[in-house]
Amino acid sequence: MFNKYLIPNAQNLPEGKALNITVEKYSFLVTKQQGQILAYENLCPHQKKQLNWSSDLELDEEGDYLKCHHHGALFSPLDGTCITGPCQGSHLKKATVGIEQGNCYLLFA
Repeated sequence: MFNKYLIPNAQNLPEGKALNITVEKYSFLVTKQQGQILAYENLCPHQKKQLNWSSDLELDEEGDYLKCHHHGALFSPLDGTCITGPCQGSHLKKATVGIEQGNCYLLFA
């Protein structure tokens, strides 16, 4: 059995954009890539700090990668792989996303 938490406005998230949500005490990044909603725990594998300084989540200047604002690491939004920076080769921890009746949910076991 899964606990599910609604991702507010996920269906309205523009392609290539990201948002930050908090569920209980955990922070997640949610992004829409190639029509798919993806979510990652908002912790850089380098120093286990949140990727963003504030509630605003920014991608790199081109909007192609999730960016850690502490050390500038860039992560692929498709699979969470760090492509450059101090944690190159590491991955963001992927969260499970489910869709039910047009709504997107984070799923926890």
